[in-house]
Amino acid sequence: MAIYRIKITMADGSRGRYTGIFADGIEAIVQTLADFPEARSVAAMFIRRAAA
Repeated sequence: MAIYRIKITMADGSRGRYTGIFADGIEAIVQTLADFPEARSVAAMFIRRAAA
């Protein structure tokens, strides 16, 4: 598991960001798109491995 910073741009141009723990970057993006299906753009930046 790792910590990712997620940035979202919605269809109306508004932006949001949050930090979450995911298995990998693909999961971070897929989960975000499932939560925000109207998103125009999603980016995931690796921050660090989560503590065990």
